[in-house]
Amino acid sequence: MLSRKRTIGLALCFLSINIFLIYRLMDIQLISTKSFSKNKVNLIQESVNQRTHRFTINDGRGYFLDRNGELLSTDVKPQVVVFPNLYSSKWPVATIGNILKIPAEDIDKMIGQLKKPSALTLQKELSLEQMNEINKLEIFGLYAQLITRRKPIPFANHIIGAVGEDPELIKRKYGDKLAKGTVTTSTKTGKNGMQYTFDPFLISEGETQYIYHVDRQGHPLLGLDVKYRSQTNPLYPLYVKTTIDKKMQETVEKVLDAHGLKDGGAVLLDIESSELLALASRPLFTSKTIYNHGNNMTSLQIPGSVFKIVTAAAAIEENKVQNEKKYDCSLNIYGEKDERQLGFLNVEDSFAQSCNRTFGELANELNVTNPGFIEKYAEKMGLLHNNGWHGDVYHLDSFSHFYQEELGQIFSPKKNNAHYQSALAVSQTAIGQLDVKITPLAVANMMATVARGGIRYEVKTAKSVNFANGTQLVEFEDHKVEDQKLSSYTMMRLQSFLLNVVKNERGTGHALQELPFQVAGKSGTAQKGEGNNYNNKWFAGYFPAEQPRFALVVVDLKHDKMNRTIPVFRDIANDIMSDSN
Repeated sequence: MLSRKRTIGLALCFLSINIFLIYRLMDIQLISTKSFSKNKVNLIQESVNQRTHRFTINDGRGYFLDRNGELLSTDVKPQVVVFPNLYSSKWPVATIGNILKIPAEDIDKMIGQLKKPSALTLQKELSLEQMNEINKLEIFGLYAQLITRRKPIPFANHIIGAVGEDPELIKRKYGDKLAKGTVTTSTKTGKNGMQYTFDPFLISEGETQYIYHVDRQGHPLLGLDVKYRSQTNPLYPLYVKTTIDKKMQETVEKVLDAHGLKDGGAVLLDIESSELLALASRPLFTSKTIYNHGNNMTSLQIPGSVFKIVTAAAAIEENKVQNEKKYDCSLNIYGEKDERQLGFLNVEDSFAQSCNRTFGELANELNVTNPGFIEKYAEKMGLLHNNGWHGDVYHLDSFSHFYQEELGQIFSPKKNNAHYQSALAVSQTAIGQLDVKITPLAVANMMATVARGGIRYEVKTAKSVNFANGTQLVEFEDHKVEDQKLSSYTMMRLQSFLLNVVKNERGTGHALQELPFQVAGKSGTAQKGEGNNYNNKWFAGYFPAEQPRFALVVVDLKHDKMNRTIPVFRDIANDIMSDSN
């Protein structure tokens, strides 16, 4: 009896297992073929992928051109693509060798080492003529093609940005495209920089590939040709025509590295239009540190004496600048002896020699009659706003050219207003210390605004988004900022102040006198607080001063005893002017 019960129990157990296995097999083969398991795996597609050998010619993602039409984010090179499992003794290897100027046995060896469809590694770049000769041979399994590859560490690292896989972002942002099958969860998206902000225009609508199907053992399926598959829409991929000048960007990168500026960067703007010509931030990011090293040029930094431009503008506008009045610059803002011992200086010379005492006293005079003037004038100078181009574009609301641009602050949101009411707090704020933080991008745009006489524009990084045939999809028009202008007299006096920083023999920018053109600008040194071994060092200016064309800001966030900012500014300005004349 017991034995019979065990037999029945075992039979039921085996029956349950068989039913489960049959159901599982049906689920795999018939029911969940397009959405298997919690990961929603398309089993049919995966089966096809296992039986498919492919070589990607272009990933289908849009790309960036500089203002002169040169590629920025990708390389396009003619290469020879080989499907090694189709290689046979019938191939005219000697003829291929003659075209490529390589011994036939070397070609044999290269192909023999390939495990999957690949481009041959050639010592010399293939010419377009050689590419055409290869294709005239009409060899099944060997093709010469222009191959597009993304640069591993992108040029203009922080402004262009990088791409990578982000399945959750695809599901969240491109659910409609995912449902239609135009993208997959493995489609690459922008991770930062313009790759992120312009991602809706750039995301791939399908790759361009050579495809060949094989059997279970990996042998070619007879009768099937290698197929060339491309996007169905000939107007894609789109491309972004940026405002960046590739040659100027290379100059900025080269000079920063030559002077060993490892934490900081530089921003270069075209003064006529406020278009971004070059932007470089240090340290560079890699694929592993993409979120560890943000863009220092669009992040908040302590400005130090660069902020005296705001205090000077307020004093001029409020008629507090008296040329004959002098301030005791042998003292600092604490009333203690200043180590530089500058003596008695008027406002303009105090600005040139960066006397803190003068601007502390001016700020307290202004604060009596106009409380809150510092924030008011910082806003007028554009330091508290988004300086990058933003607006509604196409079907995108609040589209921004810059990735995660931060807004400037005068006061810490964590402290109440009473904290800033003392005379010392007013003085510290007026010279760009205490809790003042602004972005180098905002400072660069402020310098361009002053150079133009007060007209302010949002900074553009792109001129347009275009279809593959060159037709414009979106044109980014200039955004002129009309609110809160300062008087033309104030702008004229500020220009004189900035020029005197360099022309004055005791001015903090006098080393720039050696350039063959005049520079107007302002230096800044900002203390980061107790326990910090480094200061922020700035030089912000424009050139040539008599007919301004370029605004440039250089920031060293790990300034030690070596002053790098002025030498970097000098070399960038000199190279830019030499190349643009």
